[in-house]
Amino acid sequence: MKKRSIGIITSLTLITSALLSACGGGSTSPGATGNPPAKTAGPVTLNWWSWNPDENKAKSYVEAFNASQTDIKVNFKRYEFTDYVKTLKLAMISVDEVDIFGLQAGAMVKEYSEFTEDLTPYAKKEWGNDWQKRFYDLGLKQLMSGEKTPALPWFVSAAGYLFYNNTIMEKEGLQPPKTYAEWIEVSKKLQAKGITPYIQGGKDAWQNLDMFIALANEFDPGKIYEAEEGKAKWTEAGLVKAATVWKEMFENGIMQKGALGSGFYPDSYDKFNKGEAAMTLLGTWNDNRMTKTILQTHRQKYGVTVDYEFIPAPFPDMNGDGKTGKLFGGPDVALAINKNSKNKDAAWKFMKWLESEDGQKINAKYLMMPAIKGVDVDDSDVLTQKQKDNLKQQMKDLENSLGRRELIYPEVKSALGDALQMIATGKTSPEEGMKYVQAASEKTSR
Repeated sequence: MKKRSIGIITSLTLITSALLSACGGGSTSPGATGNPPAKTAGPVTLNWWSWNPDENKAKSYVEAFNASQTDIKVNFKRYEFTDYVKTLKLAMISVDEVDIFGLQAGAMVKEYSEFTEDLTPYAKKEWGNDWQKRFYDLGLKQLMSGEKTPALPWFVSAAGYLFYNNTIMEKEGLQPPKTYAEWIEVSKKLQAKGITPYIQGGKDAWQNLDMFIALANEFDPGKIYEAEEGKAKWTEAGLVKAATVWKEMFENGIMQKGALGSGFYPDSYDKFNKGEAAMTLLGTWNDNRMTKTILQTHRQKYGVTVDYEFIPAPFPDMNGDGKTGKLFGGPDVALAINKNSKNKDAAWKFMKWLESEDGQKINAKYLMMPAIKGVDVDDSDVLTQKQKDNLKQQMKDLENSLGRRELIYPEVKSALGDALQMIATGKTSPEEGMKYVQAASEKTSR
């Protein structure tokens, strides 16, 4: 039976060859007869989705990668974050619409872990058993679940900096506050000059949460993470103290009037960029405001006639221990491969390029903190030497950061956001507000 099958196949092959020879005028060289060579498969098309970077920045990565090889073509699609979350869920259901996609550390990685390819085997094969050492702990450890790696950090960021307009501060003979008392005093002096001292986008929960984490890590470092994991109570003294100071800031002149009714992007942020407020709470993702390129866009967008010198300062010492606050953060964007993608090998090839020195140098050019060690930010477009020195300090601050920025459990995150609004408006006391968060925490399945 096998011999007969072989004979049939051989006969068909000979017939096919004869027909092809006849069609080719007896020549085995397609080029000799003017016939085009047989078509080969084109490059694999990869679909990359995220909310960050924007289209202009993404173009730099896509064009550089596409130019480095011919086997893969990357298409990038960007969404606003709210739309991205909704659309991504539908894409996961449709199985293979997206190959590589962005995630936030914390709740989002947890939610999408069932749709992500485990990247640990890929990383070990590419970079060896000690592959984790090439990444900053700040980025990688918040993504891993045991030995599984659902996503890799692409670039990292940290919150907890008090960004200030040094042009305004120097004009008024002031320095950024280093203590809680100084913060109140500086606020009074700026108000006396008709300048908004600090601007908060209190309508948006994220900036309120950033402020609370910064305060909580001052009064009881790391306790907020223990409370979220159910290993401590939200009603413990340090967290109640943080909530109390949060309330005080709306009464002692630090927070601007109407802070809770103002969104940060674009309202409060635009005012800060225009020089209408001296300080705000941001993080390393705002470093590009130091560049000449961005400041030129400020002139066009806001009609300002001066390039403001924006500089991040450490969060003030709120507990009187003589030490300023530490940063908290993690992966600004993490990259995952859809486990149902038909192009996993191609997706990994693109991902490892993004995580390579070449890819990370593009991050550095945009002052996006690289995820891997050994790549310094590119300060060639930075306005002043003081800002350049500050960027070098930031790399050290990242190494000494304390905890994550993103809370893991959506229910707890939502309850804390609501509690901070109620405490600030006086609808509830700091103690009762923390009880409210504790009740939500106890209902959370871990």
